[in-house]
Amino acid sequence: MKILFIISNLANGGAERVISTLCDEFSKMGDTCEILYFEQNSGYYEYKATLTHLPLYEKYEKRGILNKLSKFWHKLSKFWRINKAIKKSNSNAVISMLDQTNINVLISTFFATKSVIISEHTDERELKSRFWRAMRRLLYPRAKALVVLNESEKNYYNFSKNAKVIYNPLNADFLSPSAPANKENIVLCVGRLESVKNYEFYLKSLALISPDLRKNWRFIIAGDGSQKERLLALNNELKIGAEFIGHAKNTKELYAKASILALPSKSECLPNVLIESIGFYCARISTPTAGASELITHAKDGIIASELEFAKALEQLMRDEKLRASLAKNALRRLADFEPAKIAFKYKELMLS
Repeated sequence: MKILFIISNLANGGAERVISTLCDEFSKMGDTCEILYFEQNSGYYEYKATLTHLPLYEKYEKRGILNKLSKFWHKLSKFWRINKAIKKSNSNAVISMLDQTNINVLISTFFATKSVIISEHTDERELKSRFWRAMRRLLYPRAKALVVLNESEKNYYNFSKNAKVIYNPLNADFLSPSAPANKENIVLCVGRLESVKNYEFYLKSLALISPDLRKNWRFIIAGDGSQKERLLALNNELKIGAEFIGHAKNTKELYAKASILALPSKSECLPNVLIESIGFYCARISTPTAGASELITHAKDGIIASELEFAKALEQLMRDEKLRASLAKNALRRLADFEPAKIAFKYKELMLS
């Protein structure tokens, strides 16, 4: 079986990691994969697949009316070009990733016989444009199936037929639990330094924790983004002493040392950090996003705390080693839900249905 994945950009995001892992699993099943992408390939992930670049967003040097006509034609012709690329792939199944790409692919295959599985990896509220939201509601029912990451998203997409919750597969490196030795007093955050990750709120929450307790802990934030300078200034102003270490290539080393994994986000669909950290015996605490509710049973295998209660809950977790150990141990039961072979099989069932 040949499977065609379609995505706009091959960067270092969660959807790209999912494609990489699924390609590995499908290759073990004897299938072949191709990835059609429109923008750049950062080379961050390796793919057991043929990579096909379809440059849909070239810049134009023409001026005046010719430039406007050229841009208009290019926007219009992209649907024909996508359709042509799909036909050329001669694939048995097409899986499209992320909202605007899903819409472009569904338009491109509107009159084609090829059925398309679409996949969503972000909170539905992240798509702000009224136009794109209207197009999503109009076109998503045309897909063969829609893959979402949590029950809340499935309920939202009740207008789309055959919506299925399929979790992201966990890379094999994170599946084998490591012994909870060598844990340090570290509260770890991993994520982009952007508004949705809510780090401004997080730093202000840390300022509410007892200074006597705080001085015995390290607060490490791994990630880069547009808010970096603003957050560094706030960190200095509040005298938190949080360590901004930039983008971390090997998060496993951080998980292995950290006692607590904190996620203060405004919204999350199925946050990888709450999954990846399980096998490293990190006690998890998160704000009440849809993704956190899917991955944490409050007070059993993690803590879900509102913004009003977050500082208090985190302080309790920092003080109580037995609570941290209990939450981390209970969370290990969830690891089996994210086995790559199991996730790939669920996708295969959709393709063959």
